[in-house]
Amino acid sequence: MNKINKTRSKKGFTLLEVMLAIAIMVMCAGVFFSLVLVVIKSHANVVAANDMADFAMLNARAFENCVINCKEINVKDTGSKLVWVNPKKNQLEKNSVALFNLSQYNVVPEGDKWKIEFKCKVSADGIIKYVFTLTDQASGGVEGINNYKYVYEGTVYVPRTVKIEATSGYIDKLYVIDY
Repeated sequence: MNKINKTRSKKGFTLLEVMLAIAIMVMCAGVFFSLVLVVIKSHANVVAANDMADFAMLNARAFENCVINCKEINVKDTGSKLVWVNPKKNQLEKNSVALFNLSQYNVVPEGDKWKIEFKCKVSADGIIKYVFTLTDQASGGVEGINNYKYVYEGTVYVPRTVKIEATSGYIDKLYVIDY
C-alpha cells in the first residue's frame, strides 16, 4: 500500500488571505485620501486669509500715506479731493485715481476677488481711526472653502500742521486737500 503524504508544502496564499490583504489596503487608501482632502482644503483657507490680510494692509498703508501728506481734512466736499472706496472698482481712490496700483485677481465672473468697505473716524486731536473690511467673493460656492471676512483696524496720527474737521461717528468718505 502506498502511503499518502498528508503534509503539504504551502507555496502560495489562499484566496481568503489575498482578499483580506486587499481589504486592508483599500481601508488604508480611504483614510489616506480623506487626509489629503483635509490638507488641501485647509491650505486653500490659509492662502485666502493671508491674501486678504496682505491686501488690507496695503490699502491701510496707502490711506495713511494719503492722510499724512495732506494739509487739510474735511468731512464735507469743499472742492477738495475725495478719498473713498469706489464700489464699482472695489479700490481705494482719491479723485478717481487708485491710491496704489495693485490689481485684484479677477477670479469670479461678477468682478473682483474681494469686496472692500472703508470707514474712518476723525477726532479733533488729530487721530484718525479707520477700518477696512474685506469680504472674499471668490470662494462662494466652493465646497470646503469659507467665505472669509477680514477686518483690519488702524490708527494714524495726523501732523499738527494739518487742519482737521472732526466727525461724531464713522464715515465712509473723507476729503483731503493736498499740499
